[in-house]
Amino acid sequence: MIFKRMSELSAEDMVSLWNKGFEGYFLNSTMNLDKFFSRTVNEGLSLEHSLVVYENSDPIGFVMNGFRVIEGKRVAWNGGTGIAEEHRGKGIGKILMERNLQLYREQGADIALLEALIQNKAAIKLYQSVGYGITEQLISLQHTEALDASLLQPNANSRYVTKRGLPVEVKGMSFYRHLSAWQTQWASLKDGESIIISDEGDKVIGYALFKRVFREDGNLATIALYQCESIPGREDTEDILKAVVSEVYAPVSSSCKRITMNIRDSNKELIGLLERLGFTTFVEQVHMMRQL
Repeated sequence: MIFKRMSELSAEDMVSLWNKGFEGYFLNSTMNLDKFFSRTVNEGLSLEHSLVVYENSDPIGFVMNGFRVIEGKRVAWNGGTGIAEEHRGKGIGKILMERNLQLYREQGADIALLEALIQNKAAIKLYQSVGYGITEQLISLQHTEALDASLLQPNANSRYVTKRGLPVEVKGMSFYRHLSAWQTQWASLKDGESIIISDEGDKVIGYALFKRVFREDGNLATIALYQCESIPGREDTEDILKAVVSEVYAPVSSSCKRITMNIRDSNKELIGLLERLGFTTFVEQVHMMRQL
């Protein structure tokens, strides 16, 4: 088999290969040219360091890769693996993944990350066979109606200071989750926002990373929440989360699409709050890691 860089393909061939690689997938992951390149830029993917596998002269599979330095470590992310449907089940995926890990080492990566749909048992087994382990489960929820503001009232007479800012402003917090799922990291949210909650003593006790999407007419279409955390050890964790969620999803009285993206399943307080508000699960994934 021959391996080449994704950047050696024409733009049209990249998109065609992506769509072939995800035919018959659990979710509709097809893209047009604009969406493909928008995702590539927004999520920091490298076409030069993404792999395409060929059989004879035909591209039949790929891995999209991104690289970041996080807390002094070079982190690689698998932003999509696909094999054309007629070539699946022949061991090509494992060959491709092993070659991709070699590429990571060549690029000086220390840690490799990826996500996989929880029902995609074959893919999870493949990643485990080349050394990835599951670190946590991820959940995405959605709600399309107005929120019940009474469910966001604090339990105690809590007083917090709220600040809106840029995603980069959360990265220095002691409880910021640096190795969260790739799309939920501050560096993936170039057009996103942050909410930072402080107590009366000016101590930061909570934060969120989120993005608002507007229609062409200027009306709000979607609010997507990517991280929402309170500082560990506080008795008022639920009130902190209520304060954050109230700000992120404001105005709560309006109807729009409200979603979470790859929130860690272990964040039980947040998920419980969202479920009480009427959010329901639409995607579950596993977060996987490999030391290099």
